Amino acid sequence: MSMTAIINGNVYNNQTGEFSKNTVLVKDNVIASILPPDSPLPDCTIIDATNQFLTPGLIDTCSQIGLKEIGVRWEGHDGYEPNVEKGFQLEVIDGIYPFDKAFQDAVSSGVTAAHLVSSPEAIVGAKTSVIHTHGLTVDEMVLKKNLGFTFSMGDVPKSAFWARTKTPLTRMGIAKKIRESLRSLQIKYNLQETPIFIRAHRADDIATAFRIAGEFGFQFNLVHGTELPLVASLPANIVSSVIAGPCFQPMERGELKNLDWTLFRSLFDRHVPFTFSTDHPVSSVTHLQLEGALALKAGVPEKTILNGLTLDAAKLLKIDHMTGSLGEGLLADIVLWNKHPLDLTARAVRTFIKGKEVYRWE
Repeated sequence: MSMTAIINGNVYNNQTGEFSKNTVLVKDNVIASILPPDSPLPDCTIIDATNQFLTPGLIDTCSQIGLKEIGVRWEGHDGYEPNVEKGFQLEVIDGIYPFDKAFQDAVSSGVTAAHLVSSPEAIVGAKTSVIHTHGLTVDEMVLKKNLGFTFSMGDVPKSAFWARTKTPLTRMGIAKKIRESLRSLQIKYNLQETPIFIRAHRADDIATAFRIAGEFGFQFNLVHGTELPLVASLPANIVSSVIAGPCFQPMERGELKNLDWTLFRSLFDRHVPFTFSTDHPVSSVTHLQLEGALALKAGVPEKTILNGLTLDAAKLLKIDHMTGSLGEGLLADIVLWNKHPLDLTARAVRTFIKGKEVYRWE
């Protein structure tokens, strides 16, 4: 049994949204307690976090990390299976490469967990998984093996279909394929209780996603939602959450012409729950903190942003009983920052996953 006390740090409280000086006591791989400063400590290793900020590890709620390896061509792309119509029979966990350099980038940027989603080429994606961003095997990294199902709309799946078949695919055709898959899924799954994630940028695709969810009677999680502010009349009870962004990415496609970080403020003003994503490698996993800073620039309160990067993300991914906040009995997924984490110049100086230090800024 090993114990570590992180003392003198400014510790984030998800309930108040404030930082206060406390001691975090870690026992083996979990947080044993949060103690007032100057509390007597047992015999343990001491980490002095004076002038540093402690938060739970950041959680990327839509990522292809380990599925689409950085610096590698087609042979490193395992997030899309073009010749399988029923993609929901696949599992992303079988395509993750744990030695992708991006995982080191993640922990060096304070990202300790990610929701792995099929690439946008797949109209019908594989079962998603939630993993830690450090480990020698995927099995030891897994937080939630099979969370839900993903679907993709818009120009990316259209382009991928053309590249594969040399025949066109319309938005009507995409909607048809999604409906067919949902009919198959509802035979085995209760869609009202199964997390459904639909990628869509453009307003018409977002409206179609709402229409399909209404037909099948389930709430879904909208991924990206770039033009959601343009369709404010859509029923609020259809979408349970928006996995927003990434807003920091090249505007290289027509569907991204309205991409802007004011999306975050629009969601906040409309009381739509949202979290943050990089969809790595669309935007680097290192930019997750930046997405939060952009939301701050747009006028979203700090508490909403920090919780969207941690606790609210964990709730969305159904792992909040394990991680996402700093509380007794939760996994010690902890990041020490040299400045307030929403400061653009702040950086992670130490990152812990399950109580183990996986990164230190030298």
